[in-house]
Amino acid sequence: MGTKSILVVDDEEVMREFLSDVLEEFSVEKASDGDEAIARLKDRKFDLIITDMKMPRVSGEEVIKFARQAYPDARIIVISGYSSLFSVGAAVDYGVCSFLSKPFTIKQLRAEVEKSLAQDSNGGTK
Repeated sequence: MGTKSILVVDDEEVMREFLSDVLEEFSVEKASDGDEAIARLKDRKFDLIITDMKMPRVSGEEVIKFARQAYPDARIIVISGYSSLFSVGAAVDYGVCSFLSKPFTIKQLRAEVEKSLAQDSNGGTK
């Protein structure tokens, strides 16, 4: 089994670099906004998408909607500094694997990534 691919989407460069460094054992591509993420998703499928929700121009919600249409079994983790019940509920409605509120620990991130990558397309574990 090859290296898993992860698309990291966040408008904050510091967060993109942090996630990329923490997940160095994976093949990580970074997108600085929803527009760039959707363009990358048009080119290929990723094993996991990690996206912020609040971004200028094109939101994480739009990234999730596009990913769900293009790849119905896409595994998605939402990260957000704005974790209201509405945003968590909306993320769950879109079928995301996990929701991490900023700030989160490296241990929390790794646990959610491993759990998400272990799920099959029906939400069960492999």
